[in-house]
Amino acid sequence: MTQGHPPPAGWPTSGNADPRYGAAQPPAQPVPSAPPPPAPKSRRGLWIGLAAGALALAVCAGTAVGVGLGLRGDDEDGPAPKAAAGANGVTVTNAELTALLDRHSKALAAKDLDGYLAAFDPARKELITGQTQLFRNLAKLPLSVARYETVERQGRAADAFGQGVTFQLDVSFVHQLDGFDRAPVAEWYRWTIVRAGRDAPIRVTAVTGAPAAGSGGSKTVYYPGPWDKWRDIHVERTPYALIITDAARADLARRYAPAVDRSVTSNLAVWRANAPPGPVSDKFVVTLAVGKDEMTSLYRIGTEKATEAGFSLGMVAAERTDGTATIGGTRIVVDTSDSYFTRSGGDNDARMVLRHEIAHSMMTPRTDLAAVDEFSKLDEWVVEGFAEYVAFHGRPLGASERTAQARKLVRDGWNGTLPGNGDWDDPGRLSFHYWLGHTAMNHLAEKHGEPKLFRFVEAVYAGTPTDRAARDVLGVSLDEFQAGWADYVRAQAR
Repeated sequence: MTQGHPPPAGWPTSGNADPRYGAAQPPAQPVPSAPPPPAPKSRRGLWIGLAAGALALAVCAGTAVGVGLGLRGDDEDGPAPKAAAGANGVTVTNAELTALLDRHSKALAAKDLDGYLAAFDPARKELITGQTQLFRNLAKLPLSVARYETVERQGRAADAFGQGVTFQLDVSFVHQLDGFDRAPVAEWYRWTIVRAGRDAPIRVTAVTGAPAAGSGGSKTVYYPGPWDKWRDIHVERTPYALIITDAARADLARRYAPAVDRSVTSNLAVWRANAPPGPVSDKFVVTLAVGKDEMTSLYRIGTEKATEAGFSLGMVAAERTDGTATIGGTRIVVDTSDSYFTRSGGDNDARMVLRHEIAHSMMTPRTDLAAVDEFSKLDEWVVEGFAEYVAFHGRPLGASERTAQARKLVRDGWNGTLPGNGDWDDPGRLSFHYWLGHTAMNHLAEKHGEPKLFRFVEAVYAGTPTDRAARDVLGVSLDEFQAGWADYVRAQAR
C-alpha cells in the first residue's frame, strides 16, 4: 500500500521520455515470519519517476518536436532537407506529423473508427485489431479531453535517395476523465512511422509505450492504461468512483463498488471535519487487478514485480497552470487476489486497503510542486502513517493486524526513534514501520488534536521539512515530539 508521489521541481523541460527517473529500488525484502500478512514495500522512487515523465510532458507538450529537432539541426521542414529530397527523395515533415495527430484526435472525438484507424498500416492485422480494441475501450470512458500530441521524434525522417524512411514518434495521449481528473493528464506512446516512397502515405506500423530513460522503477511513462492492457474493459460508475477492470471480471467491479463508495464517504467525513480549507477530491479512479503481475503493468511497466496490496499514483497535469506544475489526477490500483480482499471478517478487509489508498489520493493534489525541492525525501512515517491513521480512523490501535507483532518488537528492545527513509524497507521491519507511523499519527492527534494533525501532514506534503513543520504547526521540536511519542508507543506495548 503505497503512494505515488509528484516529482521534485526542476525536471527536464525538453522532449522525449527522458524524465530522469528516480533511484533504483532496493532488492525485494524477505517476508516477516510473524503471523500478520506482510505489508507491501514502499516503492516511492518508482512513482516519482512516473510522475516526472508527465511533468516533462507538461512543460513541452505540443512543442517538443520543434525544440528537439531544432537543437539537433535536422528540422525536416527546413531548406536543407527539402533540397536533399530533390526529385526522388523521401521526407516526412513536422507539419505532416502534426496533421496526422490532429486527424487522429478528431476521429476519436467523432467516434469515427475508420478515421481513427486511418493512421495505421492496414496490412498489420494485429495492430489494427489492437487499435480497434483501444478505440472501443476509450469510448467507454467519460473523456472530456482526449487528444494526441507529439513529444519527440527518434530517428531521421528524410532520405535523399528515395529509399523510404522509418522512425519513431513519441506521442502523448492527453486525456481527462470528466468529474475525476482536475486537469488533463498524459500517457506516452511510441509509434513507428513509415513512408515507403516519395508519394507513399504515412503509416504507423507499430505502437508501444514510449520508453523511460534512467534507472527508475518503470520502463514506460504511464503506459499501459487499463484501456491498453485489456482487450475489453468494464467501467463501473458509482457516485464516488470510476471502477475499471477487465470486462471478464465485471462482477468483481460490481461486488466491490459498495466498499469503494463506503471507503470514500468515510474518508471524506474525516477529512471535512479536520482538514484545512480548500478543495478536496471526492471522486476517484480505481482499477481492479488480479495478481501482482497485473499490478506491475498498470500505468507502468515495472522493473520490479509489485508486492503491494494497492497503490495510489499521482499524475502531474499535462499543462502548467500559471507556469506552475500541478497534480491533474490520481489512479488507485488494488490487487483483488491479495489476502486483504480474499479473506473475510473484522476491520482488516478490502476497505482498509481502499481507505488507505484513497487517503493518499486525497492528499496528493494538495501538494505544492513549486515548493517541493526534492519530493522523494518526504518522510515515509508521515506519508504512510497518515494513510494508516485515516484507514483505521475511529477504531482502536488493536484493530490493526500489525499491532500484535509490533508490541512484541517494542518489548524485545526498540530504540525509540521514528523510522527513517533509509531504514523503511529493512527486512522483517516494514510492517513494524507502518505501525510506528500509525502510532505517530495517533499520538499527534491525541496530544495536539486532529486539525493540527492534518495541518502538519499538509505542511510536509507542501515541502516543509518535517522538523520545521513540527515547530510551525505543533509548537514543539521534532525531537520533543519523538520523545513523547516513544513513551506513548511503549505504553501501547505493555
